[in-house]
Amino acid sequence: MRAAIRALAPGPYSRAQLAAWSSLPALYHAWAMTAGGERYAVAERGGAIVGYAALLGRELTAVFVHPRAGRRGIGAALVARMALDARRRGVRRLAVRAALPALPFYEALGFEGRRAVAVPLPGGATLPSRLLSRRL
Repeated sequence: MRAAIRALAPGPYSRAQLAAWSSLPALYHAWAMTAGGERYAVAERGGAIVGYAALLGRELTAVFVHPRAGRRGIGAALVARMALDARRRGVRRLAVRAALPALPFYEALGFEGRRAVAVPLPGGATLPSRLLSRRL
């Protein structure tokens, strides 16, 4: 996650927003996978983790691929895995609060939406995003 965020080109977010976004501690993820109720899928290549996705109910809460493994279909495969998991649990519409640089990725996978949302970050910052969804 940190590597993917830090590799983003300068664009819609300030350095402070990117630093706050990439500062989520490992303890947060440990909580999310247990008491937080998120389900995770991990992509590996050669024994190394190259990406992951997280799902909470009907919402994708994370999809990250290491920059060196990008543009190889790993992110799309992770979204497909989470969509299958959600569909098996009775979800009919999958949502995601998409970071602005990720909009083309999600739109290519059939997600739609224009509603602007602000995702809270550590330290009180927010990340301007869009709420997207797609029928399963």
